[in-house]
Amino acid sequence: MLNSCYLLTRTRVLFPKYKRVHLLQDFVTLQQVRHLDVGPKGTYIAKKIPALVKLEPGKKYYWCKCGLSKKQPFCDGAHKPTQFKPVMLTVDVPKRVLLCRCKQTSNEPYCDMTHVKVMFSSFGKRLGLAK
Repeated sequence: MLNSCYLLTRTRVLFPKYKRVHLLQDFVTLQQVRHLDVGPKGTYIAKKIPALVKLEPGKKYYWCKCGLSKKQPFCDGAHKPTQFKPVMLTVDVPKRVLLCRCKQTSNEPYCDMTHVKVMFSSFGKRLGLAK
């Protein structure tokens, strides 16, 4: 972890004008520092539990699909170095919903309880029972 932080600092010092270098280096460092698991869909697993969110009518929400956002379950623009784009969400009446944070749901952006399978598979990997 020390090497990736050093490399990030060194890249910013050596190439202060190249924003693209910053972005790609930040992406690699973020992945290494946060130790994010990658799910079967190729997205990063931000959390293994959904978020209960109150949505207001007439307001646009952008659900993070890549898993890199620090404002989970919503997008903060961290998806830019990936091929994933946020999912726009609006509601007609105020309601509370469970939004997926494991990013493996089949009913984007809503939770379909896939995180239970994700939890068991990640525990199996840590115990050496699954690949």
